[in-house]
Amino acid sequence: MVLILIILQITGGGFLNYNPPEILGAGGPDAYGYRWIDSDTTGGPTYNWIDISGIGTEVTGLGDDNVVGFFPIGFDFPYYWYTVNSFYVGSNGYIAFGDNTLEAAPFPQIPNTARPNNFLAPFMSDLDFSAGSPSCYYWTNAAQDTFIIAYHDVQFWASGSSLNTFEIILTKADSAITFQYHTQQGLPSGGWSDGLSVGIENIAGNIGLQYNHDQQPPVNAIHSDLAVYFYPPDSTTYEAHDISVVKIMNDISGGFFVYNGDPVDFWGAIMNTGNQTESGFDVYCEIKNASSQVVFSDTIAIISISPNEIDSLVFSPAWSTTTDGLYSMKVKSLLTDMVPENDSIFVEFRVITYPAELLYDIGYAHTGMAWNGPNSGYGAKFIPPKYPVKINTARFNVNSTTSSPNITVQIMDDDGPNGDPGTILYETVVLVTAPIWYDIDVSSQNIQITSGGFYVGCISDQASDPYFGMDTLFPSGRQTWEFTGVWAPYRDKETDDVLIHAVVELGTGVEETELVITDDIMNITASPNPFSEVTAVTVAPSCKKMTIYDASGRLVRNLEVKDRIASWDGCNNVGKKMSQGIYFAISDSDQIIKLVFVK
Repeated sequence: MVLILIILQITGGGFLNYNPPEILGAGGPDAYGYRWIDSDTTGGPTYNWIDISGIGTEVTGLGDDNVVGFFPIGFDFPYYWYTVNSFYVGSNGYIAFGDNTLEAAPFPQIPNTARPNNFLAPFMSDLDFSAGSPSCYYWTNAAQDTFIIAYHDVQFWASGSSLNTFEIILTKADSAITFQYHTQQGLPSGGWSDGLSVGIENIAGNIGLQYNHDQQPPVNAIHSDLAVYFYPPDSTTYEAHDISVVKIMNDISGGFFVYNGDPVDFWGAIMNTGNQTESGFDVYCEIKNASSQVVFSDTIAIISISPNEIDSLVFSPAWSTTTDGLYSMKVKSLLTDMVPENDSIFVEFRVITYPAELLYDIGYAHTGMAWNGPNSGYGAKFIPPKYPVKINTARFNVNSTTSSPNITVQIMDDDGPNGDPGTILYETVVLVTAPIWYDIDVSSQNIQITSGGFYVGCISDQASDPYFGMDTLFPSGRQTWEFTGVWAPYRDKETDDVLIHAVVELGTGVEETELVITDDIMNITASPNPFSEVTAVTVAPSCKKMTIYDASGRLVRNLEVKDRIASWDGCNNVGKKMSQGIYFAISDSDQIIKLVFVK
């Protein structure tokens, strides 16, 4: 759709300069060419609510400030210069493609290179799925060319008279995105200031199109019975040159631990998040000790990487040390591109010898943080470097306190969805009376971790008290979690590390523990792995289906399980050979294994 407005003002003196008024019923383009037009504008879309509550799949697990997923769209949807086929659901009114970072108050202008990126935000605000009777559903039609996700009856946090019902519609035929608003009632408890963002944003966060921020401009205020239609250009000459370091050492580039003397392969993954093939540049890895001395470095030359391709890089040789202590890791792309913010990732790690104290901070607080509601708090995730490990002490720091709150301290397994906090292994209540360290001796509980990780969480029964100690020095460990009714990665994990520790020692050998493996809990295996031609993934007898996802969460392949084996040849659902890198196989009983595909 092209609207041409020609205004001529003719006087006796000839043509005069004229600045036409801003047309607020339509907007754009962004740098790529997306535009929007709303149903309040002549020629705009017609509001037509589509109720999928009776036919869609319900999204469960949403609470106050969290992210769940990922879920399938059902087809490859064209978005900017790439396609997306899976999504995460944010409780605060947005979905994101391949990015499960929580967005929470305050809500920024769009676009913004800070994560999350690659999202659609019909109503990004402080919503609360733990209040009232909210629900969320998604649905794909039989033709697999239309997708809808709808939020129903969601209140703002601490605003009981509010109600919001809205949906996103993706249509493959025109690559368009429609936001529809069935009900908008009330406002956030803190008002609209940094309280609402509406728009779309690309994979790097440097391009986006904002419809509304904080209900401004007033003519674009969200209201009931509104539709907003975002559509891409028919063609574009826009060139995006961008290489992003997307992860190092784990999916969240989080702090980690290395056991003294054990060899470790440092690795990272880069992605071409632009729309041009990039070639002839280097990516380097550098490790420094606590004295800022370089103890390891390696550079890998990238010959060529296509748009949307992910390349997993293993730096050599394997490294080991006999010196315990704090180290930092940096992986950086040396290509000069348009988004320098995503060219590198830093993370800290610790080399330890059991018994050891697991932590991500420097041992003292720079500030304190608390939530302005009761029954809230913080936690930290720990993945030991060697198993089995026995937990002897849980520790947390209070930066300040005024009212002697009770803190529920929990040690939790990581057996929740996607490795989230799950089974509570131990729980006790601690009375906080002073700004000090609190140690909880659990040595007699014989809590042993034989695989994966565990969490230590602290939940206060009072609002705004205590203020838990926070380390704000760069870089962060990214392993801090928050509890506001549900556990979720902390919204400020990129900058803050909570002062929560765990003291551990080597546990008893597995030969001292009788382990009964049933069909339902048997380990998933793959052989060969890494592989270059075909790998055979062996699962439980009850499994019938297997799905393969790439490292960014995109659906790659659907497989049938026959005689407990699903074979994958490295191709996607249309027979195209995938790029080498890291993939994940997930069975229909939620067993998961990492696959390494090499060429």
